[in-house]
Amino acid sequence: MGRPSWAAVRNWAGLKSAAVTAPGVVDVEGAVQVVQDAAEPVPGLGGGEVPLLGRKRPRSARHRPTPARQRVLHRRARPAQARLRNLSLNAFGVTLAVEGTQQHQTLNFIGSLTQKVLIGGADFVRLQTLGFTMEAAHPLFGKVTLHLPDIDVSPASILKLGPGGLVETWLQSFNATFERRGDAAGPFTFQTLDVAQWQALLPSYPPPPQGTNPDGSPTGGTLFRVQAPIRLGTVAPSGQKTTYAQLQGMNVNQGHLLA
Repeated sequence: MGRPSWAAVRNWAGLKSAAVTAPGVVDVEGAVQVVQDAAEPVPGLGGGEVPLLGRKRPRSARHRPTPARQRVLHRRARPAQARLRNLSLNAFGVTLAVEGTQQHQTLNFIGSLTQKVLIGGADFVRLQTLGFTMEAAHPLFGKVTLHLPDIDVSPASILKLGPGGLVETWLQSFNATFERRGDAAGPFTFQTLDVAQWQALLPSYPPPPQGTNPDGSPTGGTLFRVQAPIRLGTVAPSGQKTTYAQLQGMNVNQGHLLA
């Protein structure tokens, strides 16, 4: 689809103290981090080990058959599929602001996210997005879909040990496709002009499952707060960026999908 005109666009008017599985062991799913002793190595997801602070203990001490060490070795033997995590997403009350107009529309998104846990560094792991989609329905735009671009150049998200628990910085680029604008047939597709960024303090990883209260409101999960409005637009071959709209206040609740 060709680039939509400016006129056309203007006219479519969100620790349990980390998951402690054994004394001093913080379970970041596919990567168990031993934090009781800062010198204990952290098992890498590829089968190697990453020193937490770069200092190694004597070989005999590092290989003592302690319960924590046995837990580490067990985790290292887990299959690659165990490193994938499927998450449910919702973002209610998101404001869509069309650039250069006073038009502000409200969108309620639901969707899913698939992450793969990758080896990181001394005190963090990386989270690679393998799948991402969110959808909203609106009387003016029809179905609004956020989805991964054909070529996703997003940097990996980061899950790290912070002073108060686990901290995740979720980094995500995506395309936004609008089914229509009123009677004007689409689709109209734009891209994020900057990598969208959210941050959350996690009680555990993955976040706890989401549920529904009797009144229909969501419960559970963990709220990821957006760090800046998300600009949507186009990028010319010269690299010039043109903003057409913003998603404002797009805080996203994440929860582990158990099935």
